[in-house]
Amino acid sequence: MRRGCFVVIEGLDASGKSTLVRDLTNAYRREGHPLTTVREPGGTRLSEQVRRILLDTHDNLTAQAELFLYLASRSQLVEEVIRPALKRGDLVLSDRFSLSTLAYQIGGRGLPARDVISADRLARNGIKPDLTIMLTVTEAEARRRKSKARLEPDRMERESQTFFRNVRAEYRRRSVNQRRLCVIDSAIGIDRVFQEAKSQIDRRIRQGQHV
Repeated sequence: MRRGCFVVIEGLDASGKSTLVRDLTNAYRREGHPLTTVREPGGTRLSEQVRRILLDTHDNLTAQAELFLYLASRSQLVEEVIRPALKRGDLVLSDRFSLSTLAYQIGGRGLPARDVISADRLARNGIKPDLTIMLTVTEAEARRRKSKARLEPDRMERESQTFFRNVRAEYRRRSVNQRRLCVIDSAIGIDRVFQEAKSQIDRRIRQGQHV
């Protein structure tokens, strides 16, 4: 039986996550690799409805309500899409997963780490990434990229610089001594980021095939 491989692309907004997911998706499809691509929040009918609530600039959510909405979306995505795809033997590429929750809800919102980790474990229901690739970006570069994109910021993107500094710090804390996590500086350029990320994923797929 083929074993699926679950790969998550993480990082702050404007770090290049979506571009990397797109490029990896195109590359593995060209190679004929069985592939499922998802995003968080989102990926199912219910999860996309939750996404609209979470990113709506008119909604004033409490930190706890925000956490539970993210986890409700994740739980539905895991059971409806991710787990079946892994059972089929697919490579599953996800734009964000649990590490985002730890960074944003613990670091950004200040919720108790033990409670957030426990709630996320329940939502994941045994599913965890085989590999997480975290893209880093400086504050100055993130601002430049957002300004260049000229997109209307969503509810999360409207948060303060202090909020995002706390999120960035939590990402750093959570990345220390993580065996299944690879950190890539997005400043090296789109092509090199892609090459490094694909090399890491290919290596993980090969390891999984021999387990």
